[in-house]
Amino acid sequence: MAKKQKSEQEAGQKPDKAFEAELARRLRERARLLLAGETQVLQLLKAARDQILVTLAGLPADWQQLQLSRLLGQIEDVLTGATSRAGALFEMRMQDAWTQGEDFVDKPLAIIGHRVELQLAQLDVGVLKQMKAFGSLRLKDVGNEAARKIGQQLGQTTIGAQTPYQAIQAVQKILGAESPRRAATIVRTEVSRAFAVASNERLLQAEPLVPGLGKQWRRSGKIHSRWNHDIIDGQVVEASKPFKVPNPGGGIDKMQCPHDPRAPVEQIIHCGCISVPWMKSWRVMTPGAKPFTERELQLDGRKAALDQAAKRAGSRVE
Repeated sequence: MAKKQKSEQEAGQKPDKAFEAELARRLRERARLLLAGETQVLQLLKAARDQILVTLAGLPADWQQLQLSRLLGQIEDVLTGATSRAGALFEMRMQDAWTQGEDFVDKPLAIIGHRVELQLAQLDVGVLKQMKAFGSLRLKDVGNEAARKIGQQLGQTTIGAQTPYQAIQAVQKILGAESPRRAATIVRTEVSRAFAVASNERLLQAEPLVPGLGKQWRRSGKIHSRWNHDIIDGQVVEASKPFKVPNPGGGIDKMQCPHDPRAPVEQIIHCGCISVPWMKSWRVMTPGAKPFTERELQLDGRKAALDQAAKRAGSRVE
């Protein structure tokens, strides 16, 4: 009899593998969405770059005779069209991320018998609309900034300050590296934000229906990630409480989730962290900080030092 009771207690302490497997599956979907969003926007910008370079290559040799305002008008039209289409795609990916964020709470909980999806109202999409509008404006700014820099380069050429070849090389750099990099950062940051905000809002809705429901901060696993996000990896709080995240400049920022719209920008840009639903009633596979991989420790000396300090303090295990 005692053996049977011990077995039941051990079973109750085991992580719910189905729950964690569903979380993992949902996170893979999120990763595919982020990649698709970036790829689609970058393809549009590449097509715009190719079109602009073809236009420049076909211009007459005597650049001093160019009608600069007409040429810039053509380039601005191309960039405006590209960023408008990119904005439309971006808004679709934001909508997808919002739905995925909601499902990130609903579907894993349903696996373990908490069918909150059938009891809760849909999330208020007012915040999503604001995030879509903000992100779309930032993408338009990418096109406007590129047009301004291209105008400067072509203006320098028409006054003989640089050769046509130098101008084309400069335009290639603007459209081949600077603008795509900014656009990719915007897409990844804002789509990640939509997912994070939706999942956090859904968690707040579900909290009264699921005793012991909380959330756990998980670091990105990137090689050169934020030290302050690595430090709080594994932190668990109640669903309605904020995470306490050290700020690189000093002090503590209270964040409801990674990519919290109210968090300082230094906590947001290029952040790959996530917040996952956490159940008080059972032990997860990795209850605290997730161990650094060998590759992380080899390629980032800061992480190796952090790892050793944390182990000495007893907050990480081998």
